[in-house]
Amino acid sequence: MGEKVYTVSGQLFFGTMTHFVDQFSFQDDPQQIIIDFSRSHVWDLSAVTAISKVVEKYRQLDKFVVITGLNDESKRLIDRVGISTPAGH
Repeated sequence: MGEKVYTVSGQLFFGTMTHFVDQFSFQDDPQQIIIDFSRSHVWDLSAVTAISKVVEKYRQLDKFVVITGLNDESKRLIDRVGISTPAGH
């Protein structure tokens, strides 16, 4: 099964969305993906949309995504939009 951890560093906003999405190896990654935002900040709805796209792409491949390390402000923004953040958020 296996897992892979992606650590996001820096600011995530409309200008960084494409770069963020391009960092993931959807097909080649193992069944569990952990996206660690402890070194990052999510600023706007464009960033949340990018995160949602990544989560959805993995779900379409029957892979499980855990989002972790969100600061309180980033978590509120993501929760408001409705992306589920299981375990360790």
